[in-house]
Amino acid sequence: MESTPTRKLLAADAAPAFVPNRFRDPLYHVEDGAMGETYGAKLGKWCYEHRDKFVRGGDERGDQRFNYELCDLDNFIPTELIAPFKKKLIATTADPKALESLNIPAFDLRFVEIHATLYHHGSHFIWHDDAPGYDGELVPSRRATFCYYMHSTPKMFSGGELEFLDGTLVEPKNDRLCLFHPIQQHRVKRVECWSSHVLHGRWALMGWVHGEPPEGWVERMPELRGPPAKG
Repeated sequence: MESTPTRKLLAADAAPAFVPNRFRDPLYHVEDGAMGETYGAKLGKWCYEHRDKFVRGGDERGDQRFNYELCDLDNFIPTELIAPFKKKLIATTADPKALESLNIPAFDLRFVEIHATLYHHGSHFIWHDDAPGYDGELVPSRRATFCYYMHSTPKMFSGGELEFLDGTLVEPKNDRLCLFHPIQQHRVKRVECWSSHVLHGRWALMGWVHGEPPEGWVERMPELRGPPAKG
């Protein structure tokens, strides 16, 4: 794969973020039909039937993030239902071509962290990266971020795309799996839902594949993140 300023930056032994955020090329991998419609339907049905466990996510006013989420899905979902999805993630993050797309070196797997989310009318998430955890501390073991999209048919919303700083958009198509480098900034565009029914929103599984970070990664993370984007 052709080298770019972003790839050179991430491969450097020690360097500040000398490439402005707006020029950084997105590092992502998309696979359509990732799990098959039958599996996606079963997973979506489980999420819908357990919608009472989802809680409001984001800040109080919803300025930065507004969605609904069920964190630490392993504590709720049956093992036999989530196991095929974990196997898919593990296989994908072991695929050399996928890792090359993400510009991530091969790593030893630690665990998979999964959350379920619902973006309904007005939901969004402003520019951010996935380097810090919920407590604000950097999490160097996050080797890849993933999103697996689900929605009813016909699709009853617009928006909700994953957007990278160069304008690249990943549409939330049913049964689509997207993985991307966790240190790059991204946002979820505002969802416009044409139905008030919760079933008709943008459902997804998201989270991180954790693994042993490469040598020197912890020290370089603060410099590589760059200033937060606006707008």
